[in-house]
Amino acid sequence: MTIELSVILAADRLDTIRAVLRRLSAQTARDRLELVVVTPSAFELELPDDAFGAVRVVESDGEAIDVARLRAQGVGAASAPAVLLAETHSFPALDSLELLIERHRDSWVGVGQAICNGNPETMRSWTNLFLDYGPWADPCAGGAVRELPTHNSSFKRAELLACGEKLPELLRYSEGINAELRARGGRLYLEPRAKTFHVNVSRTTSWLVERVAAGRAYAGARAEAWPAWRRMAYACGSPLIPLVRGRRVLRDIRRTGRSEELLPRILPALVAGLALSALGELGGYLLGAGRAPRLIGEMELRRMPHVRPGER
Repeated sequence: MTIELSVILAADRLDTIRAVLRRLSAQTARDRLELVVVTPSAFELELPDDAFGAVRVVESDGEAIDVARLRAQGVGAASAPAVLLAETHSFPALDSLELLIERHRDSWVGVGQAICNGNPETMRSWTNLFLDYGPWADPCAGGAVRELPTHNSSFKRAELLACGEKLPELLRYSEGINAELRARGGRLYLEPRAKTFHVNVSRTTSWLVERVAAGRAYAGARAEAWPAWRRMAYACGSPLIPLVRGRRVLRDIRRTGRSEELLPRILPALVAGLALSALGELGGYLLGAGRAPRLIGEMELRRMPHVRPGER
């Protein structure tokens, strides 16, 4: 079999990725998959070498919680023409990666999956899904799109490598890599038949911390090179963020046909999540990212401790 898709996972130890490995090894296209695990310590990993077309472990000198940097190193080490930026807590449907491979035989530089809720029991989980993945939440029409999420999307490897040393920073937030690929004439596609089940933070204390940290990390990275006057202007405008984002979330809830299921039950969590994110953005514009990227990186890498026990 020809290797057609490299699945890149950042990890610190085998337990972190054990569950997602089981799902990946059950893929219909597993013989055409290359598993690329990037880790600070290869001694912590003993990977099955017969469940995929190829397996590669890349030892990195970076921290495991710096997921974007580890992913960029994984892109450099991969051998397939397309790479999937996978997560430790997102579980693709069994035919999902085969559908990505088929779509990558066309000229699309990026192909995304529809995002399903992997732990739909709480409104905190639904709030996170729509705040972080609203435009791609399942069900969706699919087709050519302007934006894809960096997490759980696949890209032509050559196009990512062409970003050079900028790649780690471009992979931190979706808007960076999307803008870079569009500027070079690349086209993005959302494949609605390809689905992944994303597990969201749902423990109360973890959720409160994550919403603030996500806003602060994003604003701090976005405004890092801005002059003081622009930072202050965006900080003054941060109270409007819940209104703008709230309208988008409600639109996405209606689009997915979940109004009856989620409204009005989601509103308290949604209002709280929007307010916390806006508070975080205010801090990011005024004070910088601080420790927020580390907090988010830890929750990205090791998600299950931040999920309610009954949902794991």
